[in-house]
Amino acid sequence: MKNLIFTITFSLIINSAFSQCNGRYDSEIFTSVSKTTVNYSDVYINSHHEMDIYTSDGDTEINRPLILFMHGGSFTAGSKEELDCVDFCESFAKRGYVTASVNYRLSSNPINFMLDQELQFRTVFKSIADVKSAIRYFRKDF
Repeated sequence: MKNLIFTITFSLIINSAFSQCNGRYDSEIFTSVSKTTVNYSDVYINSHHEMDIYTSDGDTEINRPLILFMHGGSFTAGSKEELDCVDFCESFAKRGYVTASVNYRLSSNPINFMLDQELQFRTVFKSIADVKSAIRYFRKDF
């Protein structure tokens, strides 16, 4: 019974929130997006520390929500240029969000990564530091 009441209340709140946006964030209201590639790191200047920022063309809204998209690949493969990353970011930018597809440091040797627990920890911590740096970029510069 508690779950039913919670579900109904949550649905009403979400419906109310979306109804105040006149379709914004709910459906694609823009036809084109712009992509800007930036280096988000203060320390490193390489392709592992770049992200593509997607914004809708002609959007006059100043304070828009941000979605950071990190590609998959188990910390051994992947890139911000993958088709699923681009499609996701473009789709949500057309809805009015600012989206960013972020590259981060990966393991250089997938076989060693699978066998060495210390390498796994170091790689994951470096990746987390990179994503935190991307968040700092938006808080500071964008």
